[in-house]
Amino acid sequence: MARALGAEPGGILSLDALLEEHSEAIEYDLIAFGLRLRMLGTDALCWADLRSIVKHLPLDSALLRVIHPEASRWKVAEHLLADVSDSLRWLAWARTDDGRRGRNQPEPIARPGRKSNRERVGTATELDQMNDFLGWNE
Repeated sequence: MARALGAEPGGILSLDALLEEHSEAIEYDLIAFGLRLRMLGTDALCWADLRSIVKHLPLDSALLRVIHPEASRWKVAEHLLADVSDSLRWLAWARTDDGRRGRNQPEPIARPGRKSNRERVGTATELDQMNDFLGWNE
C-alpha cells in the first residue's frame, strides 16, 4: 500500500482516539486559533491541520494540562525556585553537625516526574548490575 511522503499509518485513527478521550480540551485549544471541532473535515480544518495543531501545542495548552496534570503545573520558574530552595536548605544543613558528618541530608522538593532520593537508592544487586554494565567489575 502506497503512503504519502512522511505519512504515518494510523494518523486519523490516533487523532480520533484522542478526540474521543479529550475532545473538550482540544476544542478549547482550537478556539484560541479561531477554529472549532465542528469544522473538522472541511477546508477550514482538515485532519492534517488538526494533527499539526495537536502535535505542536504549547506547554500550557488545555490538552497537555489534561494529559499531564502534575507536570503541567511546573513551569521553568517553579523548577528554578525549587532548585534555589534546595540549594539554600543544603547550604544551611552543611553548616550543622549533621552536615559535617554527612548525615540527615535534607530531601529536595518533590518535582513531577522525578523520584525522591529515598526512592532512587538502589540495592546492592542493582549496583552490581550497573557496575557489570559499565565494565567496572572486571
